[in-house]
Amino acid sequence: MSTPLLEVRNLSKTFKAFRAVDGMELSVEAGTIHSVIGPNGAGKSTLFKLITGVHVPTSGEILLGGQAIGGEHPHQIARKGLVQVFQLTSIFTRLSVFDSVMVAAMATRRRSLDLSGRFRKALAGEVELLLEDVGISHLAKRISGELSHGDQRALELAMALATKPRVLLLDEPTAGMSPAETSTIAALIVSSVRSRDITVVLSEHDMDVIFEISDRVTVMHQGRVIAEGTPQEVRTIPEVMAVYLGDQVSGVVSVGYGPLPRRRESGPRTPLPDSSKHREKGQS
Repeated sequence: MSTPLLEVRNLSKTFKAFRAVDGMELSVEAGTIHSVIGPNGAGKSTLFKLITGVHVPTSGEILLGGQAIGGEHPHQIARKGLVQVFQLTSIFTRLSVFDSVMVAAMATRRRSLDLSGRFRKALAGEVELLLEDVGISHLAKRISGELSHGDQRALELAMALATKPRVLLLDEPTAGMSPAETSTIAALIVSSVRSRDITVVLSEHDMDVIFEISDRVTVMHQGRVIAEGTPQEVRTIPEVMAVYLGDQVSGVVSVGYGPLPRRRESGPRTPLPDSSKHREKGQS
């Protein structure tokens, strides 16, 4: 097994008397899509905030490429190649789609944000390619705030890719989307990160997405890891089913992977690409 690109060792975070993350262990190999799932309150959001430097760990280690990053400031961690896309859309609503991605590309190169200078011309081709890759090149001149929710999420993905991350943390990337939009953004995630050899840590409540695009899945409950393995392994583990069955919510339903939270249905869903084909290409 190769050395993990991102590693969490015995990580804990306590808020007064409440321990949100308790002895967390996570090992993410380079070039994989590694999902972290669990019911509400499991500690997923706190884990992401610890990894990205928003919170300082109470104890434990976070390693990126073998180097400790726990306790560093978010901008320092981002410059090392670990970037997060948040659950709530975060874009420049008054800029054009093209300029939004241009700003992200300039920022990661520590250039002044001169949207009319020579550096803009040098990056124009790269920005155009990113917009094409996420399927919104035809919207390049539109104001970002006028886009549909699905197109804004695609724009946000392009902005993240423009920073050339080593590790991309995706927090609920399909939140609020229709089934068709969900399929589109999931397919974009797979195609975009596989072609660039970007490692992804994904938190997502849509179990169809999790089991269709993930290489490995870690299951959290009450701040701890209760299971980890391939999607095929995790969906049959009794402890995982018990966690979801124990959540007494009216929308618990079997979706073919054991009892898991119901997804809101509002239309037909396009099949996602088989990510195993991408994984096979990268295996030696």
